[in-house]
Amino acid sequence: MKITLQLLTISILLTGLIGCGRVSQNEYKILKAENEKLKIEIDDLKFGPDKLLSQAKVCMDNEDFNKAKSELQTLLDKYPTSHHVTEAKQLVTIAENRIMVQKIADEKAKMENKKAEKERLANATKKLRFRYDDINDITWYYDKGTPQYTRYKSFHLYMGKEKTGRPWLRFRIQYAGDNWLFIQSYIIKTDNDSYTISTSYGEVETDHGSSGIWEWYDVTMDNRLYNIVKDVIKSKTVKLRHIGKQYYKDRTITEKEKQGLQNILDAYEALGGSTNF
Repeated sequence: MKITLQLLTISILLTGLIGCGRVSQNEYKILKAENEKLKIEIDDLKFGPDKLLSQAKVCMDNEDFNKAKSELQTLLDKYPTSHHVTEAKQLVTIAENRIMVQKIADEKAKMENKKAEKERLANATKKLRFRYDDINDITWYYDKGTPQYTRYKSFHLYMGKEKTGRPWLRFRIQYAGDNWLFIQSYIIKTDNDSYTISTSYGEVETDHGSSGIWEWYDVTMDNRLYNIVKDVIKSKTVKLRHIGKQYYKDRTITEKEKQGLQNILDAYEALGGSTNF
């Protein structure tokens, strides 16, 4: 504080004397030299060997070894004759060793994370079957418990993925019966809430054969459907109502279907899929 006050006084004095024209060249040089000397002393207080060593020790305590090494190296380069040099060199060696240990630990953690992610991906897709569309160059993934044909009832997800880029999800409800419903909407009742999915013209496709009739709804996943699926998975009892033009049909979502939903979501995220639809 005393040095700073002296520097300020000399600066004011220099400015005042020069402004009044009352200082000789010799006096000006003396005052300027004193000013420079005080600046150096202030720098030493702020960035001198004592301060640099102190800051380095704080960094060491905080395990910021790169910063500690930088502070110590500055001390060694700027003040090679300081009595702190021996201690600074010892601390540099310690800091370098700790930096190396950290680097090895980081590399090991990186390799372990990469291995864990690979295993996670393998385990996630292990529960799925896939079909490759060589025309569009898309691989379609389905849970192994999901019906392969539309003639079976189902409430499920599936996903597509090209060779590059992220996968995408699709949501599908399949109805099978002996009588047409001409489905116009669905109601899904979980333990926590009730959701209505209204369909647009042409979204519900139909077909029939000797074994019955089939109606299915197949759309791209969005945030609302994602939240419905998450609620379905965690609910103990889930009822699904297919509402047709005149009639409706109810059924309970099975545990097998819930697990299939979860398996697809796990694989979807493992393959890099985003849940921000």
